[in-house]
Amino acid sequence: MGSAGALDFASGVPLDQLPDGGVIQGKVAGEDVLLTRRGEEFFAVGAFCTHYGGPLAKGLVVGDELRCPLHHACFSLRTGEPVRPPAFDAIPCWRVERMGQSVFVREKLPSQIRKHAMGSMKLPKPPASVLIIGGGGAGLAAADTLRREGYDGPVTIISADDSAPYDRPNLSKDYLAGTAPEDWMPLRSPDYYVDRHIDLVLKSRASSLDVGTVPSGTN
Repeated sequence: MGSAGALDFASGVPLDQLPDGGVIQGKVAGEDVLLTRRGEEFFAVGAFCTHYGGPLAKGLVVGDELRCPLHHACFSLRTGEPVRPPAFDAIPCWRVERMGQSVFVREKLPSQIRKHAMGSMKLPKPPASVLIIGGGGAGLAAADTLRREGYDGPVTIISADDSAPYDRPNLSKDYLAGTAPEDWMPLRSPDYYVDRHIDLVLKSRASSLDVGTVPSGTN
């Protein structure tokens, strides 16, 4: 992937500068933006990963997805939504307009939250509730994905830790080095769990699971 410096995308980009699958980095109203092409479709998204700020211009475009070069988080070019961890937050998107042999990046689009009916998840029947054992990044990602996909049943995370899910890699990196403040560590704020009706049970260890007592329809 190439980069063409701080181009002003609002002023237009000639089509011959953007081959199919190519990516150009520029700016719109002072913000860093990536412009990419898939066939006759054009997408403009934020230039940096929402996980650790990785430069997405150095990543990969696969289909209609953009992959971060650092930790392989993956984002939808159509909505900006994360479709693969470790990123939880979406990257911004802008409207792209083609006029003749040039494309122009226009206004930033409002945040989009994917809400699908449970039928689209190809389950024979939505579970009555979901219990996630483990309060690390993977457990949080599972709960977050359920809510993003439209599941509205009870979701509970059981964690032996005494803290809500936090950025564990940082414990051996910036936080340990003293360059990351403590408030950087939580992966989500307390309001996140309340707003999304995720029951976070801390200081609780699961030692066994009696599947014979699990009610029908519960995962």
